[in-house]
Formats: sequence, structure tokens, C-alpha cells
Amino acid sequence: MRVPLGRYPGMNRFVLDWLGGEERATRFLPRDGVVIPSGSEGPGRAGGATSVPPSAQVPRCARDDNRALADALLASNRHWGVFPDLTSWSNGESLTIVAGQQVGFAGGPLYTLAKIATLVRLKRDLEKQGLPVTAFFWLATEDHDFDEVATLNVPVSNQQLDLLCMRAVRTTASRAVVGSLPVPETLITQLLAFYDIPRPNWLREGITFRDSFAELIAGIFGNEIVLVDALLPELRRAGAPLFDAIQTRHDEIQKLLAHRAEEFSKAGYHEQVVPREGNEYTLLFELDENGHRQPPTANRQPEKTSTSALTRPLLQDYVLQPHVFVGGPAEVAYYAQIAPLHELLGVAMPRVALRGHVVVAPKRVARAFDRYGIDPAEIFDSADAILAEHEPEGVVRVQSIAEEAKRDLFARIEQIGAIALPAEHSLARSIERSIGHLEYHFDKLAERAIKGLVRKDRERYVATRELVATLYPDRHVQDRVVSWFAYWCVYGQELIDRVIENVEPDSGVFKIVEL
Repeated sequence: MRVPLGRYPGMNRFVLDWLGGEERATRFLPRDGVVIPSGSEGPGRAGGATSVPPSAQVPRCARDDNRALADALLASNRHWGVFPDLTSWSNGESLTIVAGQQVGFAGGPLYTLAKIATLVRLKRDLEKQGLPVTAFFWLATEDHDFDEVATLNVPVSNQQLDLLCMRAVRTTASRAVVGSLPVPETLITQLLAFYDIPRPNWLREGITFRDSFAELIAGIFGNEIVLVDALLPELRRAGAPLFDAIQTRHDEIQKLLAHRAEEFSKAGYHEQVVPREGNEYTLLFELDENGHRQPPTANRQPEKTSTSALTRPLLQDYVLQPHVFVGGPAEVAYYAQIAPLHELLGVAMPRVALRGHVVVAPKRVARAFDRYGIDPAEIFDSADAILAEHEPEGVVRVQSIAEEAKRDLFARIEQIGAIALPAEHSLARSIERSIGHLEYHFDKLAERAIKGLVRKDRERYVATRELVATLYPDRHVQDRVVSWFAYWCVYGQELIDRVIENVEPDSGVFKIVEL
């Protein structure tokens, strides 16, 4: 089931305009070249084979530090159980695509899987055209949001009506980078107990968030993607010239970003990353011996240098030299904000593609769409509101009767007031209070009548309520909060295959996938 992305709650306005090819958006971030798998169709374009961006036709140049980094990447990936071939990439001979995400516990929310699936789908589709492809997945190990990484929401049993939140609380106020931190035993215990499964190796005692995430992904996707630890020393050393340039041209960068913010505002958009107090944007950090982020010093070492949200894409593009970057809506907006910095710092700009958006539902739950004639675009509402749309005649009749009764009653009260007020002036306030109470109770009566009307078919109501709870739990879109691991425990490889098969890279739709 394909639904316009404009119906996805909270979707970035800039991204929607950019996907639609509107000039006020594409002037900030070009969309030359179309990244789309064979057979998919997006708004305003026909399906067909993937069109490769012009820049992808020319290989990136090979660099000496590519080979050193390739060796380090091979070693770290072997540690996680991945055995990729990086010869073509290090020689500058392969089409390079990249995506990335936080190293969330047990794989994080469903959108992480959707992002990896987008990468794999693009890789497979491009390889069918005879193009050698290297796909990297950047592990954002330098992120410091412990609460986000150490939280997992899973549906309770076979019913999708409730979410169980598994969470570990950081015991100190530390804001150390999370990739190197051990996964808390309390979190592992909660997961194993809930699913009643033996302890897997990727949750062994003392394992870090980085290694746990990487080993889980490696066990599912094998050699199709190359995992990149953002804190890999060789990667940081390869980025040393970029770090130096960022620090040297600090003032120019600040002015460019401030000017970009003004342009965004004039176009009706908001910058994704705002400056700190004092109107300066954060560019780089320095990690101390405990992994805490500090302001950079003059003697900063590349291995201890950490990027901000604005400079992480620059490091990725400088070191990996991707032709295509696959990102979520926020990451697309990052690129629009920092596009001038690529030219300033001499970093090649990749073609930016939006990750595919996917939500999933068991067939038992999803059949409510056809069985009760529910439009998939309606799903981000309450069950009562959805079913009220399917009882238009009865709902309108109840509302009409209630309004007619209110008008008639208020007219009678006015008549009473006209007769009695000259004799009893204090009656005015009583009349006002009575009108307020009566209006409230009339509205509540109509509301209860409508609820009763839409719930008269108990089976239909329960099915619709479960459908909403599955795809829009607690008024959050499923892919942003619900664990994909929860569905993988039930469906295994079928979940992975179905998501890869249905995901649409760089598309103006999201998919509802039945399992």
C-alpha cells in the first residue's frame, strides 16, 4: 500500500517541496539524477531503471589514505563477521553509496532497518545494470544521546494495542560518546526475559553498543554492506586535512551558515541546526580521555576530534567519497544547510537521496483496510475519527439534531430572559452559566452518540483500533518508535526480504507492508 509522504505526520516541509522538484527548495539542494529502483513509480515520474547521477559516471580519484583506511575497515568488519571486498573502492573504481545511523540497542527503531534496506535495494538495483557498487553504513558511534540509544519499544504479545518500553537510565550526568559504552545488563535482561530467548553473542556480557549493533546487522545482511565505525582511528586520521581546514576557515564557515539561514528563512523554511547562544554554530569537538566532548584546542589530534551534526556529513564525504548519500528527512535538510561548505572546503558533493519510508503490519491486522474499506491515508487518526468518516449520514444527522436542539433551547432561554430580566437583574449571570452548561452537555451527548454509532459494529471497531495502534502507537508513526527487532523475532528473514522488496528510495510515498 502506497501513501503520499505528505500524509506522514511531521514530515519536513522543505523535504516535501524538494521531493516535488519545487525550485525554491531545489536551489538549496539539487535533484539532478534520479535514484529509484526498477519498477517503482514516484510522483510526476514513470517507473523504470535507476538513473545514475551524472557525477557517478566519473570515478572518484584513488588516494593513498583510501588503501590504509580500506585495511582498517576490513579488520573492523572481520571482527564483526563481515568480509567485504574493498579493492574497487580503494582504487576509486566503484560507485559508492552510503547511509548511517545511531547504534541503537537491538538495532534501534524500524526506520534504521528502512534505511539499511534502502541502501541494499539501491545496491542490488545498480548492480543489475552492471555497475560495481560499494555500500557503506556509517555507525554514528560518536553520538552522545544515551537515552535514545538505550531505549527500545516493542509491541506486547500478538496484540498491537500496547507498547512495552525497555530502557536503561544513565546513572551520571556524563555526555560521553555512546558507541564505546557497554550495553547495560539491565537492558539485556529485559529483552531476553520478554522474548524468552537464549543470550545471543551480540548481547554477550560487556559488549559495547557499537559492537552489539554491528554484529546484529552483520548477522542479517552479511557482506552486502560495509560497516564504518565513525570513531575508527584510521578514519579520523584520513579526515585530518578536513579538520584542519574547518578550524582554519572557522569564520568563513560561520558567515556562510548565517547567510544560508537567512536564505532559508526568506524561502519559508527553517534551518535544521541552529547556532548556539552567541550566534555561532558548533563545528568540532575534542574528546577527552573519558570520551566526553569538549571545545577543540589548538593541539587537537585527529583521533580525538569529533564532528557535529553539521560537519559529520563533510567528514563522511571527504573520507568515503560517496556518489550517493541516503538519509532521512533531517539528514536531507542538513545537506541543504551545509551545501556551500562542500565548495568552500573542496569536498565533492554526493547526490542526496531520501531513505525509503516503511511501516509494517501483520496480515491479520492489515486486512482491516480491505475488510472495512479504510483508506491507508487515514491511518494517522483515532479509530473513532476514522470510522466516523464511514458513517457520514448518521454522524451528520446526530450533529444536525444536536445543533437544532441547541438553537431551539437557546431561543427559549432568550425569551425567558426578555420576560424576567426587567424584574430580576441578577438572573442574567444565571442564564449565562446555564447556557454554558447546557451547551457543554449537548456537545458531550452528541459526542457519545457518534461514538456509539461508529462502535455499533464491535468487531470493526476493535480491528480499526488495533490497526491504528500498530501503525500510529501513542500518536507516533511506527517506524520512528517501534523496534524492528520485535518483528524480526516473529517473522525472521521474511521481514528483511519484504522491507527490501517494498522500500522505495527517494520517493514521495511511504509503504505499508504486510507480513
